[in-house]
Amino acid sequence: MSYEEEKENQENRFEEKIGSNKENKKEKAGKRELIFTALIIISIIIGSLNIFTKKNIKIPSKNITNDISSSMQLKEGIAIVDLTGIITHTKIKNSIGFEYPSVTEKLINDFEYYMKHPNVKAVVLQVDSPGGSLTSCEEALKYLQELKEKNPKPIVASFRSIAASGGYYISMIADKIYANESTLTGSIGVISQFFNVSELMDKYGIKMYTIKSGINKDSLSPFRKPREDELAYWQDMTEEFVSLFTNVVEQSRGSKIKGSREDIFDGRIFSGKNALEAGLIDSIGTLHDALKDAAEMGGIKDEEPYIIKKPEIKNNVFNLVFSNIAENIKPKSGMPYSSFPYEEIMSSKYMGVPMYIYIPNYNGEN
Repeated sequence: MSYEEEKENQENRFEEKIGSNKENKKEKAGKRELIFTALIIISIIIGSLNIFTKKNIKIPSKNITNDISSSMQLKEGIAIVDLTGIITHTKIKNSIGFEYPSVTEKLINDFEYYMKHPNVKAVVLQVDSPGGSLTSCEEALKYLQELKEKNPKPIVASFRSIAASGGYYISMIADKIYANESTLTGSIGVISQFFNVSELMDKYGIKMYTIKSGINKDSLSPFRKPREDELAYWQDMTEEFVSLFTNVVEQSRGSKIKGSREDIFDGRIFSGKNALEAGLIDSIGTLHDALKDAAEMGGIKDEEPYIIKKPEIKNNVFNLVFSNIAENIKPKSGMPYSSFPYEEIMSSKYMGVPMYIYIPNYNGEN
């Protein structure tokens, strides 16, 4: 082959390579545009769905009569209500913006539905919670007590991994309490946490100037050392909140409690076995045991009691189409104690807020 022919062949191969690269680039650019377009469409659909569902999702309690009549559940049975996660009034959102009721709202709605349902003869409260906001716990228990007074039905609590502090507090609605031997429960008390960086600021020469209307307007500020009088003030207020907790326990289980109140009400955690010995629970048993007992208390003689479930609400076509997607991407913050959401508790919104909660890695000074 002559030099000219070889050169021509090389030029042809080079042109083919350039053409191939151009085609590849065009193909990649086309794929990028397709993906980008698809993402925009999905975002629009999800955004529309989020707005639409916020406007159209109704709280179950408002339509409870219609829901019960439409469910056509003619068989008598019992119901299970879950109390799972940190107890607050904060609504839960998942990664793409779907909004779910708060732990407190869901608890109240479920209880209202089942306590008013004519075929539900008893309710099992399944608890897996370390507690939460003092106010959320207090409001939830008061509402459940009102429901129970107006719609008397047996309530049995079944403790799972943890039913401590506020989780135990709300369980005082129960007529009988079951727990596993490995359950963590008790922790009857109140805790408030405050950060203090005053020594760190002194070390690096950082100053914080505060303009305030009164000596206690910046009580327990993290930017200065706390005064003895304000620490005493907060301790007194904590004791006030503790008395609210212990009064509820005394009203519910006073005659069953064994041993020193001073020890039982000092905030300590109990295993299921120790809780039984102290009279904080009635029996060691599983959810299945609680269900059988609840059925018997409700007058149901079936060996395996029928479980009545609240129908899922699907008010529009978006909910119907995307229900499976939504189920698969539910938020994890409401999951049981196995993935304890420290970040939720330690967030700034709970700093300095008294809480009925068990925090196992608390390293604050006594």
